[in-house]
Amino acid sequence: MAYATADQLRLWLRLDEAFTADEQEQAELLLDLAAGAIEDETGQPLEQADDVAVLDGSGTGKLILPRWPVTAIASVTLLDSGDVLTEGVQEDYTWSKAGILFRRCGRWPCEPQAVEVDYTAGYSPVPAGLQRIALRLAGDAWNNPARLASETLGDHARSWATPGEANMELSEADRRTLTQYKART
Repeated sequence: MAYATADQLRLWLRLDEAFTADEQEQAELLLDLAAGAIEDETGQPLEQADDVAVLDGSGTGKLILPRWPVTAIASVTLLDSGDVLTEGVQEDYTWSKAGILFRRCGRWPCEPQAVEVDYTAGYSPVPAGLQRIALRLAGDAWNNPARLASETLGDHARSWATPGEANMELSEADRRTLTQYKART
């Protein structure tokens, strides 16, 4: 689920030594948590994966899949009849990368849970902007695990610009970047 690797996080943190087994486990956990924060914001997983969706029929010539970008459609089945539709310009339906199924010469059923779609959606590889956000979130949590706003030890003091960073909180710039990846509701 992570959008970056532990080795990429090590490089991001500018650490010369390879992670110990415990550090590797911690890095992977932080990257998974960062991916979770990203997915919470977008409302969908963004790594490419197969998915099966049972959709309410629209009664129109279009159906919108919940995840996108779509890279492949394995099958489309009308659940009331069990008919497996054929994809193609001269066939039953076509589809777009944006996750829209277009019914040719007809309409999709107008019933709840009428169409089952087995499809592949997401990014492979994950865009660099998503990796950057994941690495920043995980790196901030690595460097400030206690979520301190500031720290003083003798005559040495340091402060963090954003005290909540270890909470895997997205910045406003992150949210703006992630807007383009949001799931459809």
